[in-house]
Amino acid sequence: MPLIRGQVLSGTTDRTYHIQVPATPPQATVPAIVVFHGGGQDVTEIARRWGVDPPNPVPTPLENYLLVFPEADRRLSDEWVHFQSGDSAFPTYDLEFVEALLAEITTRLYPTGSAGVDVTADPDLVYAAGFSNGGGMVWQLANSDLVSRFQGFAVVGKALDPEKVEAYRKRLSSTGEQPAAIPVMYVHGTADHGYRPPFTLEEVALRTTLPAFTVQEMLDRNGIPTNAPATTRLIPGTTNLTEVVVQLYQGTEAFVQATVINGGHNWPGPTTRGNPPVATHFDATEAAVEFWRTHAGLPSAPFCSVPTSGAPDTSSRSTTTPPSGR
Repeated sequence: MPLIRGQVLSGTTDRTYHIQVPATPPQATVPAIVVFHGGGQDVTEIARRWGVDPPNPVPTPLENYLLVFPEADRRLSDEWVHFQSGDSAFPTYDLEFVEALLAEITTRLYPTGSAGVDVTADPDLVYAAGFSNGGGMVWQLANSDLVSRFQGFAVVGKALDPEKVEAYRKRLSSTGEQPAAIPVMYVHGTADHGYRPPFTLEEVALRTTLPAFTVQEMLDRNGIPTNAPATTRLIPGTTNLTEVVVQLYQGTEAFVQATVINGGHNWPGPTTRGNPPVATHFDATEAAVEFWRTHAGLPSAPFCSVPTSGAPDTSSRSTTTPPSGR
């Protein structure tokens, strides 16, 4: 079934999404992966990172999922609205959009490639992924009342903003609650300006950076002790560049930090060309899906080449290390 483009969300006149529907789904309800594009990024570009590139077929490991690509409001510079430093009030605009989108994809029937067969999203198997500004939207969902609507999260090229955490924890504190543990995969390149400012006058201690804060917050949230070791893998790059260090932390829920050494602001993968250096040997899409399959209940057989589960892998070196950024 081809990509169904430009679906207008019910009850709106200008909020749209694209959706890739399985051609021959195994059942009437299937898992859904909601992917948030980066700020100013064409939605078709992030769709390609997920193997959605008509008329080419969707990769077999993804063919039985609903792949949903919502679009930010174009009147707002094609960026997702989420809480950031300097905001005077907590924005709910795109949270309300996502809530309505979830209601639609879990109730609407979408035509498949099989005559008379329609499919909808399983409300208990919805996952969120995002790049850059879209990654910020995923972090916002993870720190909002919508967090329980998703079974797993993946963020590429965007660290967690302390403002999101502080606002969410403050709201929960009125009822004595704590943020629930959640399975998250976080991927970031060290040459990305958002990872650690690269220029001498901006250089700061690594432990004070947003990636270090992200690790600390996720370990705390997932009940992982400060001194708990990580299962660490080194995935070698070419010409001694873009090695990927994958660290898996196990707690109430799992957290994976994948650090792309010298990696730029991009979605790592074999088809990515923009914002080099690119770790073309490390597919962030495969890594996220395999992480969800291993740690967040996503059905289907795993990819064979993505080292996020702790299983032996002769293509990379593995060891046990203490948490990074400490």
